[in-house]
Amino acid sequence: MKILVGIDGSENSLRAAHYAAKLVEHFPGSTVTLVYVDTLAIQIKVKGGILPSNYEELVEQGRKITLEKAEEFFAEKKLPFNVKVLEGYDIAETICDFAAEYNYDQIIMGTRGLGNIKGIVLGSVSHKIIQIAPCPVTFVK
Repeated sequence: MKILVGIDGSENSLRAAHYAAKLVEHFPGSTVTLVYVDTLAIQIKVKGGILPSNYEELVEQGRKITLEKAEEFFAEKKLPFNVKVLEGYDIAETICDFAAEYNYDQIIMGTRGLGNIKGIVLGSVSHKIIQIAPCPVTFVK
């Protein structure tokens, strides 16, 4: 099984990574890709801006901060995983396009609550992913 886990550095996304790890333990031979979407580069380019010369270094620092805990968790458990930093304007579309292109079997993501109705409403990225995903989606709270 090929599993794609969206990571944004939140506690909910880390719980999604833990859930994915449990699946891999139960389904030997499965692989997990931890994916982080960089939206800043596209936003700068669309507005005619130029990326700073050290942009790749900045992205790498952001990736480390965002993905570090999930990467450490998989490494400690000796579970197979990959890391992919995607560049896109829309996080949901970028994740779903990647999942479709590389034939992922499942997308796992964290959710987030909004205002006073926390827990009832999905975050905007989660909501869009469930609408356009090319495969089953599991949300972890």
